[in-house]
Amino acid sequence: MSSFGGRMREYPWLSIDRFDRENLRARAYFLSHCHKDHMKGLRAPSLKRRLECSLKVHLYCSPVTKELLLTSPKYKFWEHRIVALEVETPTQISLLDEASGEKEDIVVTLLPAGHCPGSVMFLFQGQNGTVLYTGDFRLAKGEAARMELLHSGTRVKDIQSVYLDTTFCDPRFYQIPSREECLNGILELVRSWITLSRYHVVWLNCKAAYGYEYLFTNLSEELGVKVHVNKLDMFKNMPEILYHVTTDRHTQIHACRHPRVALWICPEMEPFTYNWCQPSTMWFGERTRKTNIIVRTGESSYRACFSFHSSYSEVCTMVFASGMNTSIIFPLSRLFSKLKSSSLINLSSYGSCSIILIIFVALF
Repeated sequence: MSSFGGRMREYPWLSIDRFDRENLRARAYFLSHCHKDHMKGLRAPSLKRRLECSLKVHLYCSPVTKELLLTSPKYKFWEHRIVALEVETPTQISLLDEASGEKEDIVVTLLPAGHCPGSVMFLFQGQNGTVLYTGDFRLAKGEAARMELLHSGTRVKDIQSVYLDTTFCDPRFYQIPSREECLNGILELVRSWITLSRYHVVWLNCKAAYGYEYLFTNLSEELGVKVHVNKLDMFKNMPEILYHVTTDRHTQIHACRHPRVALWICPEMEPFTYNWCQPSTMWFGERTRKTNIIVRTGESSYRACFSFHSSYSEVCTMVFASGMNTSIIFPLSRLFSKLKSSSLINLSSYGSCSIILIIFVALF
């Protein structure tokens, strides 16, 4: 859960993933992805009034995030103020203070974050230094080190500060199985059930509106069964996802928002039987003993390990082993504030001792 206030110390006239309070005075807005904890104030009347008073203020995001955002009528007032920036394409943006006429140019680069469709990290470069805002991310070990735009020639750029997703930056989540490992576990569970008969159904209890598309598309592709969801409009311009989901309730895999699939499977035929599976991460981190990727919790219920966020070791690798020469790390997530000092020491000693880890309580 993001607890970031929206403003970076180096570029305080930008607001990222927060759109209320002092952020109403921002010269430009940035949205890393479409999850509600990163959209506070984005459709508030106070922000609407701010836009009415200024023609120079824009919201910058990825093309996919723009598509997802505008599928909701609640955000239609943003339609002509959103600028979709291409991923991995450095773009110069002019920031204008309309009161004083002062203008400053910055270069922003969107980097893939691997969290959910459209999710990106923002790399800012300007007169106040180079800053990386990760937003929420899930990158496998080594992915950050291979990102060319984090490099200058043969070495990693000097990044003054990293505003870091620390959701699972806790030794309890030291190792989270890769997405491929989690997918394989869920795939075998679903396959073993739905192949028993056409009346055996699986319901995936997915808590977030976006982020499980990797799971849906791969289950559909492997099993030849589309996944039932409530709405398709958000995927209308994403054929690679749209092909694998459906609003037809007679499919055997459901990821809809209501578990009563019993009402939807031909009641005049023989009764169906369903398995309930909840993909999650927190539940597994709270276990005192190591568990399998799939854990049976009841007669027809299962927990499946599946994470949108990087593990403790992946976060360490992202910052330290990737070769970043970083001075300060700002945590973005509330969980990190609860860690013991020993955890902070372990993290800060993971890599180069030139890293200074500073926790600003004011961010929480």
